[in-house]
Amino acid sequence: MHRGMKIACVMMQKDETILLDPWIRYHSDLIGSGNLYILDNGSTAPSVIRSLRQAELDGVHVLWDYRSRRDYLERGPLIVELIQHLDREGCFDFYFLLDCDEFLACQTGAGPSCQRQDIEAVLRPFLGSQEVLVIQYKYWHNPCRKNFYSITNSSRKCFFAHGSCDFLDHGFHHGRSKLGKNDQSTGIVFFEFHYKPYRLHRISSRQHLCGVLDDFSRRSLRAYRAKRKYAHHCAEDLLKGKYDFVRSFLGAQGELEIQGLLATFDRLGIDHGALFERQPPIPSGLWLFLLRMRQTFMHGVDGGLDVVRRGVSFLRRQAARRARAMGHLIRRLAGFP
Repeated sequence: MHRGMKIACVMMQKDETILLDPWIRYHSDLIGSGNLYILDNGSTAPSVIRSLRQAELDGVHVLWDYRSRRDYLERGPLIVELIQHLDREGCFDFYFLLDCDEFLACQTGAGPSCQRQDIEAVLRPFLGSQEVLVIQYKYWHNPCRKNFYSITNSSRKCFFAHGSCDFLDHGFHHGRSKLGKNDQSTGIVFFEFHYKPYRLHRISSRQHLCGVLDDFSRRSLRAYRAKRKYAHHCAEDLLKGKYDFVRSFLGAQGELEIQGLLATFDRLGIDHGALFERQPPIPSGLWLFLLRMRQTFMHGVDGGLDVVRRGVSFLRRQAARRARAMGHLIRRLAGFP
């Protein structure tokens, strides 16, 4: 960025095995490694730990003291504390709050841009802004088709200029400024790699729900999805078989082909193959047919196992009830009250 404009990106992550390196390298090139703040939420994957250690050597600020589930649930207030601390040191003009699957960009007349000078031009009118600054929409990547994205405005995000941050919710969707009461739309956008390849996406979805669900049967997932509580979309993702997952993306309509982000990855030597579903060297129609057959079988197995689990649970309850009744009978026969 031009001299005098400093930007921070703040992100909390845990065991982002395929996205952490691309995120660090992309944003280090964009705004400088010394302007990245990563709050690690208790990662244990060796590859992630190595990446974080290397990032520290390269100047990234890795904060290791936020390891608990509570820290994750309270990440909004924790990040506000960090921003306000940095404000007191007078470090930055803007603070972006991102997830590890989000890559900062901006909108121009020619489409989305990953270029520093374009982001700088979009931000310049908002230097010193007193309002909550808003990212209105994102480009959601297709994990089965490289360089294809859908546009969504269903999950706006906010960011702050220097000295204004007062409140931030868990998902960074809503915030409050200490200096103003309004929201201000900007030309900042981001690319989101929400959908990993099917197997990894299931692991990520299960990880998000492990603190609120003990039973991951299809019946339990359907019940949780219906409640529309925290991360209910992860229950929806876990209910999808691979056929449903792949078909939804291969048949997606209205997507835009945008080459800028992956071209930037290529320029930086970032391997992005792991971010996309690998299709075997057979026609797509045959692949989908085989996936559908496998999904039907697996759902049948899941349904059968669910019936067995329910039956075992019922028998255990019956056995416990009979044991209690027998205990009462024995006490009465022995003359105990």
